[in-house]
Amino acid sequence: MPYLNIGLAAAAYGANQYVTQAFCQPVEWAAWVLLGSVGAFLAWPWLNGQPKAVRYVALFLQGALVPICVYCYAFMGPGSLLFGVLFFFFLLPVLAWVPVVFAGQALRRAWRSELPGARVVFVLGIVPLLLAQAWAEQQYRAVEAAVAQLPQEQRRLPATLVKVVPRTYMAERLAGTLFKYHNYMGEYDGWRPPLHDPLVNVSLWSRGGMNYDKPGVREANPLLVGYRDVRWKVLVTSIDSQAVFYHQLFPNLPVKADCTCNQTYDGESYRKWIPNGGRRMPLQGE
Repeated sequence: MPYLNIGLAAAAYGANQYVTQAFCQPVEWAAWVLLGSVGAFLAWPWLNGQPKAVRYVALFLQGALVPICVYCYAFMGPGSLLFGVLFFFFLLPVLAWVPVVFAGQALRRAWRSELPGARVVFVLGIVPLLLAQAWAEQQYRAVEAAVAQLPQEQRRLPATLVKVVPRTYMAERLAGTLFKYHNYMGEYDGWRPPLHDPLVNVSLWSRGGMNYDKPGVREANPLLVGYRDVRWKVLVTSIDSQAVFYHQLFPNLPVKADCTCNQTYDGESYRKWIPNGGRRMPLQGE
């Protein structure tokens, strides 16, 4: 089983990176958490002879793996598991079950471990992610409160938003939607932004659902600029106008990420995009 787990992890990564995209590149903090938790999970069978402190750390990190696996399942949707069962003979769809298999094993290890307090340490591994999500949610609400101060007809206009939006972590993520940060599952997310931040996505999902094409979902992001199409009842947005707005909010940050979503044709096409068509981006107040 240990070698099978390594094979499954490698296959899931390779399929996502080189065959068909489900998850884009995790932002830096998410990449470290993912590497640490999956690394501890894969290494666990070889830690029996190691000091207790090492094994406790590994249990703690595997506790963090469980909400990560739950997040993966939520992002891909319940249909991905059913698809994996119905079309198992293609092998690739079966990889959707990897988060379920890993989470189940991690829970079993914690509950069967002979280490004193193993279950407590395991559960404590979930706490930092919950605290991080609470912090992100607090910032999200601060952005919402700032935007709510504006008249209804001005809440999607860059010129008015830049005057009230706090320059926070969450504001940067929300403003970078469509061209920098990937928020929803699907072949296209308005475009193919290459970075994935779970903290932002969970807050977005809790407000508008998980289907980007569903009416009202775009409106869940208070920092998407554009106009509301009365006939179709949807928020009409532009990648370039969003990029200009982002630059006005955070002029010292790069507008375009220095990576792609994956190494498929769709992912690599991000390199061809030129923000604002190569035109100079105005700064706030211009």
